[in-house]
Amino acid sequence: MIRIRSIRNKISFLIIFCGISTGVYAQFSIGARAISLGQAATSLADDEWSLFSNPAFLNSESISAGFYGLRNYGFAEITDMAAYGSIPTSFGTGALGIHRYGDNLYNETRVRLGYKNEWQQLHFGVVVNYNHISFGGPYGSGGAFGIDLGIATQVLDQLWIAAKTTNLNQPAYSFSSGNEDLARELSIGFNYTLEETALFVMDVVKDVRFPVSYRGGLEVSIIDELKGRVGVTTEPLTYSFGLGYGKDFWDINLAVQQHHLLGLSPGFDLLFKF
Repeated sequence: MIRIRSIRNKISFLIIFCGISTGVYAQFSIGARAISLGQAATSLADDEWSLFSNPAFLNSESISAGFYGLRNYGFAEITDMAAYGSIPTSFGTGALGIHRYGDNLYNETRVRLGYKNEWQQLHFGVVVNYNHISFGGPYGSGGAFGIDLGIATQVLDQLWIAAKTTNLNQPAYSFSSGNEDLARELSIGFNYTLEETALFVMDVVKDVRFPVSYRGGLEVSIIDELKGRVGVTTEPLTYSFGLGYGKDFWDINLAVQQHHLLGLSPGFDLLFKF
């Protein structure tokens, strides 16, 4: 008897790895807020998930921790899950995070160790990232270490400009059939705050394997601590929206992303600050 789970696995992976020319991989943008803002996270100055987007913005004000999940296109087999924790010290901010994508048939895991510091108006951070990829059955697995760097500066009270590079050291998985390079990208972004009622963000992202991607989003205060968000990306074309609500010690964020070919991806995160 053929199990439904096996059919869904095969269909989903055929679509993702064979049928989509724009390329579909595990999310690099982690956190429901970033997803709902069109993944324009390079310059999000107060984003708790900066360990995965731009380490120059790691939280240096309080101890924080978070949990995140995103079901890609409705398939449980290709879910993104992540968790992190960060601690500020007198020598800078340290952070540890883990991200897993996929299931037993195919999965990717990232373990990230980050550090952030600042000098005058310049914020800078570095992440050492262990990447592991695993295929089900006899197909094996592989691992590689990557290094990410991020910088940011506040040029005006309302304006931040930032940049980030991923896998600067050009790591690659080693398999018996050859090597497979990890994704490498450079992103530049800015955010502009309008009288504490609206936030505009925009990124320009270049992955060495794909065309330039333009990403943008808008966050507005609706009432009290409730915020609404919308975003859009190109290459691939996606639309997203979300909501966020928070108090002094916790935040919750919801997001939905619409891929123009693959459909909806709902996600959420829960954050704690101590």
